[in-house]
Amino acid sequence: MLPRLTVERARQQLHTTFPTANAAVQVLERLGIVLEVTGQKKNRSYSYRAYIDLLTQ
Repeated sequence: MLPRLTVERARQQLHTTFPTANAAVQVLERLGIVLEVTGQKKNRSYSYRAYIDLLTQ
């Protein structure tokens, strides 16, 4: 997994629709696995917290 992702990248990797990929990313966010880092409503970017935590130690 890359330390950064977008819903579009998830959609491409999962070979699914944008709404399905968006729902999957939202689940990851609710679980605290990814963190939204742009503060935007569109074109959001998420970071994979475990990787970022390891890299910033």
